Amino acid sequence: MIRGKVKYITAVFLAAAVTLTGCAENISSLRLTNTSQSGDESTVSTEMETAVNELNRSGIYDSEDAAVVVRKDLEAKTVQFQNISSSRRYTLNYDGTTMIYDKNDQALSMEQLKEGSVVTVRFYKPRKALAYVKENPDCVSYSNVRSYSMDLRKGTLAIGSESYNISGHVVVVSDGRETDMMEVNQMDVLSVWGYKNMIYGINVEKGHGYLRLQNEDYFVDGWIDVGDSVIRKVEQEMLLVVPEGTHTVTVSHKGSSATQEITFARNEEMAWDLGNVEITVVQKGTVLFTLTPATAKVYIDGREVDVSKPVTIEYGIHQMRIMADGYDTVAQYIKVAEPSANIAVELEKSEEAAEEEKSEASSETTSNQASAQQDDEEDEEEEATSKKYQSNALDTNDEGDDETSDQKSEVVSSTSNYKVYIDAPDGVEAYLDGNYIGITPVSFKKTPGSYVVTLRKTGYQPRSYTLQIDEEEKDVNYSFTNLIKLEDS
Repeated sequence: MIRGKVKYITAVFLAAAVTLTGCAENISSLRLTNTSQSGDESTVSTEMETAVNELNRSGIYDSEDAAVVVRKDLEAKTVQFQNISSSRRYTLNYDGTTMIYDKNDQALSMEQLKEGSVVTVRFYKPRKALAYVKENPDCVSYSNVRSYSMDLRKGTLAIGSESYNISGHVVVVSDGRETDMMEVNQMDVLSVWGYKNMIYGINVEKGHGYLRLQNEDYFVDGWIDVGDSVIRKVEQEMLLVVPEGTHTVTVSHKGSSATQEITFARNEEMAWDLGNVEITVVQKGTVLFTLTPATAKVYIDGREVDVSKPVTIEYGIHQMRIMADGYDTVAQYIKVAEPSANIAVELEKSEEAAEEEKSEASSETTSNQASAQQDDEEDEEEEATSKKYQSNALDTNDEGDDETSDQKSEVVSSTSNYKVYIDAPDGVEAYLDGNYIGITPVSFKKTPGSYVVTLRKTGYQPRSYTLQIDEEEKDVNYSFTNLIKLEDS
């Protein structure tokens, strides 16, 4: 009799499993306690437990969620998620029966599911079992974005013509490690996920490494070019943030140069000893400039050059600036690497100049329509007005002038007495935009703008942060996490 009941219960249980598969039913009541029993009752418990396991493996779930993938542990077979609405985090277990899809319903492996992506999650809460995960087709997503701008003060990220707010709990993942928005460098390549106008997840597809120059004395005040993406003037004790990957690196000074192909790994430092490189002989090329307007002036490395004839310039990287009254200034780097070259530049008229031309044309038309009598009246009015302003000028007291002068002085020096302090971690080298500024704790003059602070210590992994300094009249303090010790140190 007991065995007959066992078969009946098991059959009913398996039927329930088939009926409820894939449905969002609350099955928290299906709980069994594996107590110590003997005989047929023990067999009943074992078979019922097996039935529950079959039920779990069949893809049944009691909860559905919109979440961001935070971290995957392929060895432990777990995935951590963050709820989009509440930012609550939880970890689920997966196995071979877990269904994983992209937004187009194409099957994915767990390795292919990206951290930072916004997904729909279905799971069985009592066992924390992940039944189903799919990239949310309604979310905003961008892959391998190279051109973007971020304003961390406003909390915005602009991609193309679209601007998004960055969630206060945004998940940022780089090389499988969760990181912070401040550690994202403008040269990084990103994949981005969000919903409507809010960004919830970012994956750094390609990050950045670091280049340290050694024995660089000969090239100081020259130029360094890393894959045409980083061009900087060479200074003593530099630590440059450079794009991840293999790049051709060139240093040049006074027509001499040295070139090396270097592979930069993410978050790792490479040292280039310039004392052992083969330096090419000094070479020069001639550059013929064709300018519009012809009256424009050209400055190479800060010095004006005569462009009425070919200009002789040493091989290497140079800073060029072209200026003309009423036109927008062109400022860029040029690379001289050939015996002769032509550079043609057409300047664009500035908005102010264009408006003045339009205003002058309008004034000329109005003037031609005026009569001689109106001209006489205007002359009389102008004379009276001139006397009036002359009288007012004589009445102005010196006290008012002093007040205005003080106000101007205050505005100009509004942030000159304030500093940005790097308080932690303690005892590491600090670099501001690649230039050494001291050992932490350290400070530098507060000037509004965007900067990259890099922290370094021998035997530790370097780390850099993007700082966007505001215009407030107060000091700013930053404390960062400790550097990670290298395993082979």
